[in-house]
Amino acid sequence: MRALPHSTIAQLLYVTDPYLNFARLVGEIDLHLARHCADGHRLSWDCEDVACFDIGSRRILISKAEPPPIGYAACLTMGCGPAPYARHAKTDPCMTGNPQKICALLVEGVLRHYYTDTVLWQNSTAPLDAELADALVEALPPRAEIERLTAGPRHAGPRHDPASRPRPAPEGAAVNDHPDLPTPDMAALHRVREALYIPDTSPPPPASQQLRLAAHAFNCTLMMVSLPVGAAVMTYSLLRGEDLTLSARALALTGTAIGLWQSGLGGQLGALI
Repeated sequence: MRALPHSTIAQLLYVTDPYLNFARLVGEIDLHLARHCADGHRLSWDCEDVACFDIGSRRILISKAEPPPIGYAACLTMGCGPAPYARHAKTDPCMTGNPQKICALLVEGVLRHYYTDTVLWQNSTAPLDAELADALVEALPPRAEIERLTAGPRHAGPRHDPASRPRPAPEGAAVNDHPDLPTPDMAALHRVREALYIPDTSPPPPASQQLRLAAHAFNCTLMMVSLPVGAAVMTYSLLRGEDLTLSARALALTGTAIGLWQSGLGGQLGALI
């Protein structure tokens, strides 16, 4: 193999299956490069699990190990470095950053959707292709060794962090279920109501001749049924004017009272009184 400038490679190891859609991930990176790389790029597949993006003199490699290394459910390899067959090509403006930074951005984007705590970084002068991806997966140490190397410092005993003394909460305003609305001006509301609804002071229209005759007929009938009540209603009609409603109510009440009196219920009520 030809010695090339250093490439930066990251291996993301997953203990549980992240259900990674490799084809969709490659498609998203392809779409991103198409939007931001003005000089274009070329996507090639070494196999169904290894994709390479050639952008000028740079190459981005993405590989999913099949089968995954022993002890892990999935392994994703991502690298950025010089293109093996285009070392003298012009560098695209979108790839002017160093390989470490570009690879770190790729890993950061993947971790946002498929997070893992185990990420191994390394540099290589070998060409970025499927052979390098397979060789890196085969060279992975056992899972126990990786966890020992990537684990943080451990304490001999449990840590006792003294809790801070609780501080009293600041006093807030009193709880009020009613909204803080201004008190309505009732006097002004009454004036508005009086202005909107002008009272009708005009006298009621006189009753028609038919209604007046009907009222007199009711009064005469009432005098025949009960002379005192009929005389009182007739006198009222002569002095104040005919009132068909008053005459009808008086006739109905008098008839009801006489009917109750003539029945057995009327006698019982009279005995009680």
